[in-house]
Amino acid sequence: MNEVAYRGKKFNVLKFLTTLPNGRKAIGEVVDYPGAAAILPLLPNSTILLLKQYRVPIGKWIIEIPAGTLKPGENPLECAQRELEEETGFKAKNWVKMLEIYTSPGYSNEVLHIFLAKNLEKGVKKTEITEVLENTYLTLDEAIALIKRGVIKDAKTIIAILYYAYCFKHKT
Repeated sequence: MNEVAYRGKKFNVLKFLTTLPNGRKAIGEVVDYPGAAAILPLLPNSTILLLKQYRVPIGKWIIEIPAGTLKPGENPLECAQRELEEETGFKAKNWVKMLEIYTSPGYSNEVLHIFLAKNLEKGVKKTEITEVLENTYLTLDEAIALIKRGVIKDAKTIIAILYYAYCFKHKT
């Protein structure tokens, strides 16, 4: 049994029979997602460009890094470059891939590619009709303080900021 239980615009839900490593058979359900790219845009003086974005699924405004879904045939860097300009109105001259993460491996096969974008310059902001967002500028210390206070709750944003602070800051 392998079937598409739901076909959506951004993802599908697959239902299938699988054999587990212990030999038992089980029915699996997975959100089949094409993957995404997220960007930590870095300005001079350790200033980070974040987005204040309204998210319909939670009915709230959140602070997060720019991100978007991979289009068919698009590589993660191309996606990151496209999303940075579309969502923030900035382009970056320098790109560094920081890491890849599984966002929710308990129910989804999504892989999120997180990039550091440096040497920003003005581009053209082209938000989608469903996006309500505004640029927000924070120093690295301010962003970390908002994480500690529970203001920044978005997982990809927390991971990108803390990973940068811990693994990259001394190198930039």
